[in-house]
Amino acid sequence: MKASLLCLAIVFSASINLNADEITTIYTPAEDFEAVIRAQSPPPTYEETAPYGTTMPQNGGQFIDPNAQPYDPNMGGGNLYGAPQQGYDPFLTPGGGMDPYAAQGMPGGSYPAGINGPQPYRFGWSSKFEFGFLPKSRTYVQPGGAPGGNFAVFETDVDLQYTTPTRNGWIFTATPEFDYRGWDGPQFVSLPGAGYRFGSDLQMSTPANGLWSVQLGFTPALASDFGKSLSSHAWQFDARVVLFFRPSDTWMFAAGAAYWDRVGDYVIPYAGVVWTPNDLWEVRAMFPKSRVSRFLGNVGDKSVWLYGTFEYDIEAFEVERAGVNGRDQVEFKDYVMMLGLRGDNGCMSMFIEAGGILKREADFRRGGGFDIKDGFIARFGVQF
Repeated sequence: MKASLLCLAIVFSASINLNADEITTIYTPAEDFEAVIRAQSPPPTYEETAPYGTTMPQNGGQFIDPNAQPYDPNMGGGNLYGAPQQGYDPFLTPGGGMDPYAAQGMPGGSYPAGINGPQPYRFGWSSKFEFGFLPKSRTYVQPGGAPGGNFAVFETDVDLQYTTPTRNGWIFTATPEFDYRGWDGPQFVSLPGAGYRFGSDLQMSTPANGLWSVQLGFTPALASDFGKSLSSHAWQFDARVVLFFRPSDTWMFAAGAAYWDRVGDYVIPYAGVVWTPNDLWEVRAMFPKSRVSRFLGNVGDKSVWLYGTFEYDIEAFEVERAGVNGRDQVEFKDYVMMLGLRGDNGCMSMFIEAGGILKREADFRRGGGFDIKDGFIARFGVQF
């Protein structure tokens, strides 16, 4: 507990404005976000793992006996994926400690919750490859709102994760990450054709099979177009601390915060509740990413889930811009709503998802930026 309080103090102390050109922002829902929420239809369904009460995976992860003894993935003991079961952390991403979209898996900045949801820790090595496509949308230069041309993005995220228990009983995870953003346009805004990010998420977690558990994370990263020599703005240092309270198998509560190092400094709440009413549904009312899950059943050797997500994301890259003296930095903010399917046979999981990306904006450190019209987004990926 002392470690968690110390990390929390570090997170908030990091938000102190050390540079005159940086402003610390503590996230609060703006009017545009509230309008998005009011316009939503009932949340789509979604699930990312075997829910409570399903059969423990056998024969390579297939859920083959629906009448077998119910299996709770939070229980200690057992042996899943050939490793001792340690309970699960809902912020864990087997393919990388960060959520790839917002983490680049936004560049280093979203909480871990990737293509696999609640499950025991998977010790050893695992890898994840994800791809995304955002077709062309109109842009408007700020200030003034003049047309800026069309803007499209192609995303690639690759994570290699290693997870191991420590002598004191904690779980340590190291995740080297590579992320690519291919930018097409805008025609009337100076922006390079691509951004690259190299990072490593370092995470310490307590096993989640008790009443309380904690997660501490630190993510240094280098994000740039690598067009010229790097400046200090190419480096990003993120941190997070989350405390979990599980009074029962049905309810779990999370409270914490994260510091995101972008064009501005951001303090983002990591908080919410996870509700698992039965063996088919799971609701994660979380920020910055909420999810609703529904277990559909088995298709061949894979267990299949339908899921929906709603998330807030910020990512940034150092860039070279025509007409701007010295290196600049661009920051992208948006809200994303997705509906998807995921299949898992215990050794490999695959997903495909699509939805809308809303309230998009790009801001430059040296002033100006552009707004991007709401548009379509699709992603697919594999983890093994």
